Amino acid sequence: MKVETVCFIPCCSSKNASGGVESPPYTWPDSGLESTWAKLKAARRGMEHCVKGDSSPTPAMHLYTGGFYSAFDTGTAKQLIHAGKLRLFIISAGYGVLDAFEPTRNYDAEMKGGVARYWRDAGLAGIIGDICLKLNPKQVYGFFAGQPGWSGVWAKYRYFFTAGVKEALRMGYEPARAGCFYRQSGRGVTAILGALGKTFSDCLSNRLDCDKIVATAQTSGLKKGGIIIGYEDLIIGPQ
Repeated sequence: MKVETVCFIPCCSSKNASGGVESPPYTWPDSGLESTWAKLKAARRGMEHCVKGDSSPTPAMHLYTGGFYSAFDTGTAKQLIHAGKLRLFIISAGYGVLDAFEPTRNYDAEMKGGVARYWRDAGLAGIIGDICLKLNPKQVYGFFAGQPGWSGVWAKYRYFFTAGVKEALRMGYEPARAGCFYRQSGRGVTAILGALGKTFSDCLSNRLDCDKIVATAQTSGLKKGGIIIGYEDLIIGPQ
């Protein structure tokens, strides 16, 4: 089923593997993504040592309990997914990329240092690019802190999203919008992730009609408490 909007969001360290399944369950790979899934599945084997095999498989969107996830309504996200309006993926240090409803066990990994290098060498950016290219949504958005480049000690979630979308664009993906909401200014990990989660919530509340939200983020920034959220247009470059 083709969707108009694909969003990528970060994982977080706070998790609660409470179990359960979605009904109907969403599974992938989708038709056309079989080779992409094979690459991801092979890459995941290199991170199996981080996964807690005795934890209960939990739909990925409900596994995480940190600031980003407490800032948006998972019920609204679920409705949009089931309505075919949204496809939601989570960039994960343990799994690479997760479908929102994919059964996921607890794990201990962060997308920095050796873990980030592992996923870079395993081709995670290309996998994300394949997802965008083959699902071919009208718009794709990311919600990430950090920087778009590789250098630096910060976590690399935004890097993988940015590099993946740019790879899809080079390969012929032609969306109406493709961009990343990011921390423009402000400090505090909890505050930043909460602000990004609230921005994602705004997009969900607007039924993914994000034109005004994007315009505000590009011009004056989205003010979320002490954090300002900007928007990087990946089609025409930074604003």
